Amino acid sequence: MNRTILVITTAAVLTGAVGCSSTSPDTTLATSECRADRFAPPFHDLDPCSAEAVLTAAVSTVFGYRPREHADPRAAFRAASALTDPRFAEQAEPAALVWAPITTEQFQHWQHDGVELTTTVRITADDHPPDTATTTSRVLAATLQPEGQAGIDFAVYADVRRASASSAWLLSGMEVAV
Repeated sequence: MNRTILVITTAAVLTGAVGCSSTSPDTTLATSECRADRFAPPFHDLDPCSAEAVLTAAVSTVFGYRPREHADPRAAFRAASALTDPRFAEQAEPAALVWAPITTEQFQHWQHDGVELTTTVRITADDHPPDTATTTSRVLAATLQPEGQAGIDFAVYADVRRASASSAWLLSGMEVAV
């Protein structure tokens, strides 16, 4: 079995605590201390104080390819910029071309044929490092579903962080396992 993992994170994530836990529900992360401003549209309805909501929305957007509109997968990554830590975005945008479990040729084929894609992302029950007031990591199951074709399933190990307990969560690192 071929297994490819691409890792891009910020230094803040790399220096975080290491360990495994699956007992920390997101409700402990959305505390009354959080006074973060709402995100700009199209993410205005997203709770900036919910780490899991931000993780799911950010990863869904990063892989929300629209071949009819996007020149390449980097366009989808840029669409998630409001939910992405700027340092991570600077490092990661160039890698967006190789993140997905598809080739450039496949994306171009979808463009040429006008294929619509549906992207679904859900948080799994897999173990993850312990949550802190400013860092959260989760394993997400993602599926790219091109119309009329078999779906493409992959795992995403994603991190969000925030400057303080009163700040909005932002995507700060991802690993894609194919």
